[in-house]
Amino acid sequence: MEEITQEDALEGDETLRWRFKQQDYLRPVDLARMAGLGVTQIRTYERVGFLPPAERGENGYRRYTPDHVEALRVARILIAGYGWQNALDVMRAVHSADRLQVFALVNARHTALDGQRARIMVALETTEAVLRRPAEAKPARDRPFVQIQEAARTVGVRASAVRFWEREGLLQPLRQASTGYRLYDAEQLGRLNVVALLRDVDYRFDAIREVLDELAVGRPDQIRRALEGRLETLNRTSWDCIAATAALHGYLASGATRGRTR
Repeated sequence: MEEITQEDALEGDETLRWRFKQQDYLRPVDLARMAGLGVTQIRTYERVGFLPPAERGENGYRRYTPDHVEALRVARILIAGYGWQNALDVMRAVHSADRLQVFALVNARHTALDGQRARIMVALETTEAVLRRPAEAKPARDRPFVQIQEAARTVGVRASAVRFWEREGLLQPLRQASTGYRLYDAEQLGRLNVVALLRDVDYRFDAIREVLDELAVGRPDQIRRALEGRLETLNRTSWDCIAATAALHGYLASGATRGRTR
């Protein structure tokens, strides 16, 4: 499927707003030309649910209306801000008249971004805390520990991923003597958060080891650059997400979905 940037979406926005002629309906080729897409892409957008179903003429050809033009405009902005699958889920919910699902999906997208931002900030704080800790200090034995399921939930990954990262040498949890269960203290949770964040941006394991080694000896430059770069990317994504939510609000409020939503 095509990759759409917010700039592409907004340019397409203006095109689709003003190039609809004085016609009762559009053929697939007309809508494709207006949007700068192929006819097959338009049919795919309708088939998967980005567009509401089109009526058919006596000759069996699809007839697209201004409502379809608006749906396509909004869909492309949503793809840029929410990602393909999230945008598709939202548009399907809109066209199936399920506003509660629309609200849930939009809220989940913003919540996910907020969670990523919080994790980045924790990682930056962990970096600074490591630098402030005396080199000879040892982890306190009375600090609270968590087991693997809770550790995994803390950073938003599966326990199987945490086990795999341990096998790769990125984590060194303690073991409970009586059960053999893995135990993660604040230091290991900090490492786990850094690993998860760097894996999110496709860092290789050898690069992650290098970052962790530098962090352990008080050289945070590489991890700080990585986290700040990740935060900047997240800021751009958040901006696109705001634009997507605004477009969706306008779509729902405009009456284009009247009769399909409740």
